[in-house]
Amino acid sequence: MTKDTPQREKTVRERGTFAKHGDDPTLKSYLSSLFFVLSVPGFITLAVVGHWSGLYPYSFVVPAFAGLLVASLVVVFGLMHYLT
Repeated sequence: MTKDTPQREKTVRERGTFAKHGDDPTLKSYLSSLFFVLSVPGFITLAVVGHWSGLYPYSFVVPAFAGLLVASLVVVFGLMHYLT
């Protein structure tokens, strides 16, 4: 049944954090997006630091980044599969 009484407009935080249906973003979706946005610069930094510390030559920076990215995707999707 629809509500016939007018209600106040909710803030973005209230709509996102306290989502009540599938179209609203949730805290988990925000955390997922934050992980993927921050993981790429973090993995690039780790790959370059690995080269600077002498773990591998400069030509292996891109493969090291790719390996970190693929490994993180496997871990995250495995965790999502396990939790849902």
